[in-house]
Amino acid sequence: MTPQPHQAQLNAYAEDPGPLVFLVGCQRSGTTWLHLQLARSGAFRFLSAYDVFADAQGTLVQDHLTDRTGAAKAAFEAMLAGVASDRGIDAIPAQAETPEEYGLVIGDGQLRYDQPDTTPDSLHRLRTLCAKKALIDGRDRPLLLKSPPDYPGALPLLTSTWPQARFIAIQRHPLATLQSQVNAWRHLVKRPNPYLLLLERGYRELFDDPKRRMREGLFLHSAAGVARLADSILRAHLGFVAWLDSHPNANILTLRYEDMCIDQDGAFERMGRFLDMKLTPPTTAPAPRESQLSPDVLEAYEARREAFAPFLKRFGYGAYLTGADAPSLHGPAPPKAPNLQSQGDILA
Repeated sequence: MTPQPHQAQLNAYAEDPGPLVFLVGCQRSGTTWLHLQLARSGAFRFLSAYDVFADAQGTLVQDHLTDRTGAAKAAFEAMLAGVASDRGIDAIPAQAETPEEYGLVIGDGQLRYDQPDTTPDSLHRLRTLCAKKALIDGRDRPLLLKSPPDYPGALPLLTSTWPQARFIAIQRHPLATLQSQVNAWRHLVKRPNPYLLLLERGYRELFDDPKRRMREGLFLHSAAGVARLADSILRAHLGFVAWLDSHPNANILTLRYEDMCIDQDGAFERMGRFLDMKLTPPTTAPAPRESQLSPDVLEAYEARREAFAPFLKRFGYGAYLTGADAPSLHGPAPPKAPNLQSQGDILA
């Protein structure tokens, strides 16, 4: 096969894709909201929904080289028109320029949750993706990368592959994270989201198999299903604390979701200092939505509360949420109160 004329450039960009910034954290911890706000700043390159779709079609680079990107994005928008205004699980708009996760490109096609997207087998796909973005967008601005399943298991591989990359970790109280994950997964299984059907093969396959979808739905509404999500969050957080302890000089900034809700401008100032760049504060203010804590979530968290202690202590959290009027999430609260209000989901 004759090499494409641009292949030499891609090979070079695979070795040097330009500056990289990874956003890491559990699903439903605020990573998506921060991803959107940073992408909107104009200070970063980022992977868009159109990029994910076009790469799956094998046309991403070719559209760029033949000046068809504008028309291809318009066609993608037309597919979404009238069927999906947002992602279904949050208020993130469903558009061609919506920032998306690199795991959708490099993953193995299964539903993604708690297994790392970046592995020794998939690393070359991430290198290729970064090279394609450098070819298309240049390398002047940092490339913003996010895929929650890589928290924290892929950190050793990512940091060794790109020693100069910078990482921003977003933390959220695990009780609020668990409730948000339970709500999101139950919603995703209950009804198809046209936007996600376009982008995620594993999600399409779930809805192509009614029996499997029913099994998954019943499991997610069971105590065992909630326990599985709780255990995954616990493993991820304890793994991250252990990784931090063993890498005291890691090039990483940790932020709390709750603090960003209170002082978004201050959070952007901290990130700007960490990244050595000027970040303009977002014009869209945080608008957290209240989310009622359910008894099954409270029970699962309470069973693991002591195990969460190293994470809670490390990031200054109390054992329980104190209600929607206390966004710092500090302080005790009765574990059996089913009407307790959590700091709700923002664009998360």
